[in-house]
Amino acid sequence: MTDRTVTVAEAGESAVLDVLSGEPADVGDDPVGNGDDAAVLGPAAATVVTTDMLVEGTHFRLDVTNWSDLGRRAVAQNVSDVLAMGADCTRILVALAVPGHTTMADIADLSEGIHGEAARSGALVVGGDLTRADVVVVGITAIGTLPYGHAPVRLDGARPGDRIGLTGLPGCSAAGLALLLDGRGDGPLQQAHRVPTTPIGSGAAARRAGATSLTDVSDGLLRDLAALARASGVAADLDGGALPVHPDLRQAAADLGATDIDARVLDWMLDGGEDHGLLGTFPPGVDVPPEFTIIGRVRAGEPGLVTLDGVPRIPGGWDSARGAN
Repeated sequence: MTDRTVTVAEAGESAVLDVLSGEPADVGDDPVGNGDDAAVLGPAAATVVTTDMLVEGTHFRLDVTNWSDLGRRAVAQNVSDVLAMGADCTRILVALAVPGHTTMADIADLSEGIHGEAARSGALVVGGDLTRADVVVVGITAIGTLPYGHAPVRLDGARPGDRIGLTGLPGCSAAGLALLLDGRGDGPLQQAHRVPTTPIGSGAAARRAGATSLTDVSDGLLRDLAALARASGVAADLDGGALPVHPDLRQAAADLGATDIDARVLDWMLDGGEDHGLLGTFPPGVDVPPEFTIIGRVRAGEPGLVTLDGVPRIPGGWDSARGAN
């Protein structure tokens, strides 16, 4: 039993890695699981791989999120990228950098979040790396698989006439962050920012339904839709009345003193980002999976142009090099 008051510097690398590794797990078809120099993965029809980092001060603040939620969020946002290829996530790798004064209790809580979210996603944690740094950095590599004979659902396949579908409720993470920064620490919107709920199984469902393109909403609904449309060489029209609205968004805008509540809510929904729902396009005549809400149509036009109720709207959202705009 590790002393949770001991710091990472006092415990040493092996002890930290033992905590991050979690309980021994059935490695399934993998010849080598966690604990060796590298994991050896079993056969798959096609392998989907993505990686992403969370950097303290840029992507999260430990005064508004706890270590367990940080672990869950780091896994969830990578899993969503696997789902957006029409695949299922099967394995997780963790790269962690922490200051030496980080306690083993913090590491245990982080590990609990990582393994809990991996399990929710149907994935195993199969390895990782550890180093020391001035701030906390959590890097996740998520690996998924596609069935034999099935192609991934790419970003560039949308066609004129396709319907645009979205899972989840956009704007919750952005509103939750605004509430947290205002000192309002508890509530469903705040938790939506701390830990996005990825739509497990929805990517595969979209693929089976015949989706022509698919992406996850990480940088903002408008920005991600514009990227999808640009890659596909099409334009996109959103129906403002069809956008699904979380019932707490209006109250959040009022609590934060918005002078135009509807405009504030719409800004969160269109440009907020980090909700990690799935955004896909579906041809006419196919049965769209029920978890997708139809919010617009694809049409021929200037590649990447997005209109809201017929009016062009320039995306805001998150740019990884520039930050929010």
